[in-house]
Amino acid sequence: MGKISIVTDSTADLPEAIVKRYNITVVPLKVFFGPEVYLDGVEITPDEFFRRQVDGEFSSTSQPSPADFVEYYTPLVEAGDEIISIHISSQMSGTVQSASMARTALNYPALEVVDSGVVSVALGLLVLNAARAVEAGKTREEVLALVGEMMKELKVYFMVDTLEYLQRGGRIGRAQAFLGTLLNVKPILTIKDGLVHPHEKVRGRSRAIARLISLMEESFGRAGGLQCWITHGVFPEGMEEVKKGMEKLDCREILTGRLGPVVGTHAGPGLVGLVCLPVKE
Repeated sequence: MGKISIVTDSTADLPEAIVKRYNITVVPLKVFFGPEVYLDGVEITPDEFFRRQVDGEFSSTSQPSPADFVEYYTPLVEAGDEIISIHISSQMSGTVQSASMARTALNYPALEVVDSGVVSVALGLLVLNAARAVEAGKTREEVLALVGEMMKELKVYFMVDTLEYLQRGGRIGRAQAFLGTLLNVKPILTIKDGLVHPHEKVRGRSRAIARLISLMEESFGRAGGLQCWITHGVFPEGMEEVKKGMEKLDCREILTGRLGPVVGTHAGPGLVGLVCLPVKE
Protein backbone atom coordinates (compact mmCIF):
# COMPACT_ATOMS: atom_id res chain seq x y z
CA MET A 1 0.00 0.00 0.00
CA GLY A 2 1.48 3.34 -1.05
CA LYS A 3 1.48 6.57 0.91
CA ILE A 4 0.53 10.11 -0.09
CA SER A 5 3.46 11.95 -1.66
CA ILE A 6 3.63 15.71 -2.00
CA VAL A 7 5.36 17.11 -5.09
CA THR A 8 6.09 20.74 -5.91
CA ASP A 9 8.56 22.73 -7.99
CA SER A 10 11.58 24.82 -7.12
CA THR A 11 9.67 28.12 -7.30
CA ALA A 12 8.17 27.22 -3.90
CA ASP A 13 11.52 28.41 -2.46
CA LEU A 14 11.33 25.80 0.29
CA PRO A 15 14.33 25.54 2.63
CA GLU A 16 16.16 22.24 2.31
CA ALA A 17 15.41 21.41 5.95
CA ILE A 18 11.65 21.47 5.26
CA VAL A 19 12.03 19.45 2.05
CA LYS A 20 13.92 16.74 3.93
CA ARG A 21 11.77 16.83 7.06
CA TYR A 22 8.55 16.17 5.13
CA ASN A 23 10.05 14.15 2.26
CA ILE A 24 8.73 16.59 -0.36
CA THR A 25 9.66 15.94 -4.00
CA VAL A 26 10.86 19.16 -5.69
CA VAL A 27 11.02 19.35 -9.49
CA PRO A 28 13.55 22.04 -10.51
CA LEU A 29 12.97 24.73 -13.09
CA LYS A 30 15.94 25.94 -15.12
CA VAL A 31 17.92 29.19 -14.93
CA PHE A 32 19.96 30.47 -17.87
CA PHE A 33 22.87 32.88 -17.95
CA GLY A 34 23.37 33.09 -21.70
CA PRO A 35 24.33 29.58 -22.86
CA GLU A 36 24.88 28.38 -19.28
CA VAL A 37 21.97 26.39 -17.81
CA TYR A 38 21.47 25.49 -14.15
CA LEU A 39 18.84 23.48 -12.31
CA ASP A 40 17.19 25.83 -9.82
CA GLY A 41 18.12 24.95 -6.26
CA VAL A 42 20.33 22.07 -7.40
CA GLU A 43 23.20 23.50 -9.45
CA ILE A 44 23.14 27.17 -8.42
CA THR A 45 22.66 28.72 -4.98
CA PRO A 46 20.79 31.97 -4.24
CA ASP A 47 24.08 33.57 -3.16
CA GLU A 48 25.78 32.78 -6.47
CA PHE A 49 22.72 33.72 -8.49
CA PHE A 50 22.16 37.11 -6.85
CA ARG A 51 25.88 37.93 -7.00
CA ARG A 52 25.75 37.53 -10.76
CA GLN A 53 22.44 39.40 -11.03
CA VAL A 54 23.70 42.35 -8.98
CA ASP A 55 26.84 42.38 -11.16
CA GLY A 56 24.54 43.03 -14.13
CA GLU A 57 24.29 39.59 -15.72
CA PHE A 58 20.96 38.85 -17.39
CA SER A 59 19.19 35.58 -16.55
CA SER A 60 16.14 33.83 -17.95
CA THR A 61 14.14 30.78 -16.91
CA SER A 62 12.17 27.85 -18.26
CA GLN A 63 9.76 25.31 -16.81
CA PRO A 64 10.45 21.56 -16.50
CA SER A 65 9.41 19.49 -19.49
CA PRO A 66 6.72 16.80 -19.30
CA ALA A 67 9.56 14.25 -19.51
CA ASP A 68 11.17 15.83 -16.43
CA PHE A 69 7.94 15.35 -14.52
CA VAL A 70 7.60 11.77 -15.71
CA GLU A 71 11.10 11.13 -14.35
CA TYR A 72 10.18 12.51 -10.92
CA TYR A 73 6.72 10.92 -10.79
CA THR A 74 7.74 7.43 -11.92
CA PRO A 75 9.32 6.19 -8.64
CA LEU A 76 6.23 7.40 -6.75
CA VAL A 77 3.91 5.71 -9.23
CA GLU A 78 5.91 2.47 -9.03
CA ALA A 79 5.60 2.61 -5.23
CA GLY A 80 1.82 2.89 -5.60
CA ASP A 81 1.73 6.30 -3.90
CA GLU A 82 -1.12 8.74 -4.17
CA ILE A 83 0.42 11.98 -5.46
CA ILE A 84 -0.56 15.60 -4.87
CA SER A 85 1.52 17.85 -7.14
CA ILE A 86 1.19 21.57 -6.25
CA HIS A 87 2.78 24.15 -8.55
CA ILE A 88 3.43 27.76 -9.52
CA SER A 89 0.50 29.69 -11.02
CA SER A 90 -0.26 28.61 -14.57
CA GLN A 91 -0.57 32.33 -15.40
CA MET A 92 3.15 32.74 -14.63
CA SER A 93 4.66 29.52 -15.96
CA GLY A 94 3.97 26.48 -18.11
CA THR A 95 4.94 24.19 -15.21
CA VAL A 96 1.35 23.10 -14.47
CA GLN A 97 0.86 22.27 -18.14
CA SER A 98 4.02 20.12 -18.16
CA ALA A 99 2.90 18.32 -14.99
CA SER A 100 -0.56 17.70 -16.46
CA MET A 101 0.93 16.31 -19.67
CA ALA A 102 3.09 13.97 -17.59
CA ARG A 103 0.00 12.82 -15.69
CA THR A 104 -1.74 12.05 -18.98
CA ALA A 105 1.31 10.16 -20.26
CA LEU A 106 1.49 8.07 -17.10
CA ASN A 107 -2.29 7.50 -17.04
CA TYR A 108 -2.20 7.40 -13.25
CA PRO A 109 -5.55 8.39 -11.66
CA ALA A 110 -4.05 8.73 -8.17
CA LEU A 111 -2.03 11.77 -9.31
CA GLU A 112 -3.62 15.20 -8.84
CA VAL A 113 -2.00 18.34 -10.30
CA VAL A 114 -2.90 21.57 -8.48
CA ASP A 115 -2.49 25.06 -9.92
CA SER A 116 -1.75 27.07 -6.76
CA GLY A 117 -2.30 30.46 -8.39
CA VAL A 118 0.75 31.80 -6.50
CA VAL A 119 4.54 31.49 -6.37
CA SER A 120 7.53 31.51 -4.01
CA VAL A 121 6.86 31.15 -0.29
CA ALA A 122 3.10 31.55 -0.85
CA LEU A 123 3.34 28.29 -2.79
CA GLY A 124 5.75 27.00 -0.16
CA LEU A 125 3.24 27.63 2.62
CA LEU A 126 0.56 25.63 0.78
CA VAL A 127 3.01 22.77 0.20
CA LEU A 128 4.26 22.76 3.80
CA ASN A 129 0.74 22.59 5.20
CA ALA A 130 -0.24 19.88 2.72
CA ALA A 131 2.77 17.82 3.85
CA ARG A 132 1.85 18.37 7.50
CA ALA A 133 -1.72 17.25 6.79
CA VAL A 134 -0.41 14.07 5.18
CA GLU A 135 1.75 13.43 8.24
CA ALA A 136 -1.33 13.95 10.45
CA GLY A 137 -3.10 11.13 8.61
CA LYS A 138 -5.42 13.09 6.32
CA THR A 139 -6.69 11.41 3.16
CA ARG A 140 -5.82 12.68 -0.32
CA GLU A 141 -9.31 14.19 -0.65
CA GLU A 142 -8.95 15.94 2.73
CA VAL A 143 -5.52 17.33 1.82
CA LEU A 144 -6.82 18.61 -1.53
CA ALA A 145 -9.78 20.25 0.21
CA LEU A 146 -7.42 21.89 2.70
CA VAL A 147 -5.22 23.23 -0.11
CA GLY A 148 -8.30 24.66 -1.83
CA GLU A 149 -9.35 26.45 1.38
CA MET A 150 -5.87 27.85 1.93
CA MET A 151 -5.69 29.17 -1.63
CA LYS A 152 -8.82 31.26 -0.93
CA GLU A 153 -7.54 32.61 2.42
CA LEU A 154 -3.88 33.28 1.62
CA LYS A 155 -2.72 36.90 1.44
CA VAL A 156 0.48 37.91 -0.40
CA TYR A 157 2.09 41.36 -0.43
CA PHE A 158 5.59 42.24 -1.53
CA MET A 159 7.71 45.30 -2.11
CA VAL A 160 10.21 45.57 -4.94
CA ASP A 161 12.91 48.16 -5.50
CA THR A 162 12.18 48.26 -9.20
CA LEU A 163 9.75 46.72 -11.69
CA GLU A 164 12.60 46.25 -14.17
CA TYR A 165 13.03 42.52 -13.51
CA LEU A 166 9.32 41.70 -13.69
CA GLN A 167 9.04 43.65 -16.92
CA ARG A 168 12.17 42.12 -18.45
CA GLY A 169 11.03 38.60 -17.59
CA GLY A 170 7.50 39.15 -18.90
CA ARG A 171 5.90 38.46 -15.50
CA ILE A 172 4.75 41.98 -14.72
CA GLY A 173 1.01 41.28 -15.18
CA ARG A 174 -1.19 44.25 -14.27
CA ALA A 175 1.67 45.87 -12.34
CA GLN A 176 2.57 47.43 -15.72
CA ALA A 177 0.49 50.35 -14.45
CA PHE A 178 3.24 51.17 -11.95
CA LEU A 179 6.03 51.59 -14.52
CA GLY A 180 7.70 54.97 -14.52
CA THR A 181 7.19 55.59 -10.81
CA LEU A 182 9.00 58.47 -9.14
CA LEU A 183 12.39 58.10 -7.51
CA ASN A 184 12.22 56.35 -4.13
CA VAL A 185 8.57 55.36 -4.59
CA LYS A 186 8.34 51.64 -3.86
CA PRO A 187 5.65 49.54 -5.53
CA ILE A 188 3.71 47.19 -3.28
CA LEU A 189 2.37 44.31 -5.32
CA THR A 190 0.10 41.36 -4.70
CA ILE A 191 -0.98 38.22 -6.56
CA LYS A 192 -4.55 38.04 -7.78
CA ASP A 193 -6.10 35.58 -10.21
CA GLY A 194 -2.67 34.02 -10.67
CA LEU A 195 -0.97 37.23 -11.80
CA VAL A 196 1.09 40.01 -10.26
CA HIS A 197 -1.17 42.99 -9.58
CA PRO A 198 -0.35 46.52 -8.38
CA HIS A 199 -1.67 47.35 -4.92
CA GLU A 200 -0.26 50.75 -4.03
CA LYS A 201 2.85 52.93 -4.11
CA VAL A 202 4.67 54.03 -0.94
CA ARG A 203 7.51 56.53 -0.68
CA GLY A 204 10.63 55.00 0.87
CA ARG A 205 11.67 51.48 1.81
CA SER A 206 10.92 51.71 5.53
CA ARG A 207 7.39 52.97 4.96
CA ALA A 208 6.80 50.30 2.35
CA ILE A 209 7.99 47.58 4.72
CA ALA A 210 5.73 48.90 7.49
CA ARG A 211 2.87 48.92 5.01
CA LEU A 212 3.31 45.20 4.32
CA ILE A 213 2.49 44.55 7.97
CA SER A 214 -0.42 46.99 8.16
CA LEU A 215 -1.95 45.41 5.05
CA MET A 216 -1.99 42.07 6.87
CA GLU A 217 -3.54 43.78 9.90
CA GLU A 218 -6.29 45.14 7.67
CA SER A 219 -6.79 41.71 6.09
CA PHE A 220 -6.87 39.58 9.23
CA GLY A 221 -6.96 41.73 12.37
CA ARG A 222 -5.87 39.74 15.43
CA ALA A 223 -8.54 37.07 15.33
CA GLY A 224 -7.73 33.40 15.10
CA GLY A 225 -3.96 33.46 14.73
CA LEU A 226 -1.78 33.48 11.62
CA GLN A 227 0.97 31.49 9.99
CA CYS A 228 3.37 33.88 8.26
CA TRP A 229 6.35 33.60 5.94
CA ILE A 230 8.79 36.44 5.22
CA THR A 231 11.15 36.33 2.27
CA HIS A 232 13.75 38.51 0.54
CA GLY A 233 16.25 38.56 -2.33
CA VAL A 234 19.36 40.35 -1.09
CA PHE A 235 17.72 42.44 1.61
CA PRO A 236 18.05 40.58 4.94
CA GLU A 237 17.74 43.80 6.93
CA GLY A 238 14.34 44.37 5.30
CA MET A 239 13.24 40.88 6.27
CA GLU A 240 14.37 41.52 9.85
CA GLU A 241 12.48 44.82 9.86
CA VAL A 242 9.30 42.99 8.88
CA LYS A 243 9.95 40.36 11.52
CA LYS A 244 10.32 43.00 14.24
CA GLY A 245 6.96 44.50 13.33
CA MET A 246 5.10 41.20 13.46
CA GLU A 247 4.00 41.71 17.08
CA LYS A 248 1.15 43.73 15.57
CA LEU A 249 -0.19 40.45 14.20
CA ASP A 250 -1.27 37.34 16.09
CA CYS A 251 1.37 35.09 14.50
CA ARG A 252 1.48 31.50 15.76
CA GLU A 253 4.33 30.60 13.40
CA ILE A 254 6.79 32.85 11.57
CA LEU A 255 8.95 31.32 8.87
CA THR A 256 11.74 33.11 7.03
CA GLY A 257 13.45 32.30 3.76
CA ARG A 258 15.15 33.44 0.62
CA LEU A 259 14.05 33.80 -2.96
CA GLY A 260 15.51 31.14 -5.21
CA PRO A 261 17.15 31.87 -8.58
CA VAL A 262 14.03 31.39 -10.75
CA VAL A 263 11.82 33.70 -8.70
CA GLY A 264 14.79 36.03 -8.19
CA THR A 265 15.18 36.35 -11.97
CA HIS A 266 11.75 37.96 -12.18
CA ALA A 267 11.58 39.79 -8.83
CA GLY A 268 15.12 41.15 -8.42
CA PRO A 269 17.37 41.41 -5.37
CA GLY A 270 15.46 44.20 -3.59
CA LEU A 271 12.28 42.26 -2.88
CA VAL A 272 10.81 41.83 0.59
CA GLY A 273 7.62 39.78 0.80
CA LEU A 274 5.11 38.73 3.44
CA VAL A 275 2.63 35.89 3.14
CA CYS A 276 0.01 35.17 5.82
CA LEU A 277 -2.62 32.47 6.27
CA PRO A 278 -5.10 31.81 9.09
CA VAL A 279 -3.95 28.88 11.20
CA LYS A 280 -5.91 25.68 10.69
CA GLU A 281 -6.66 24.03 14.03
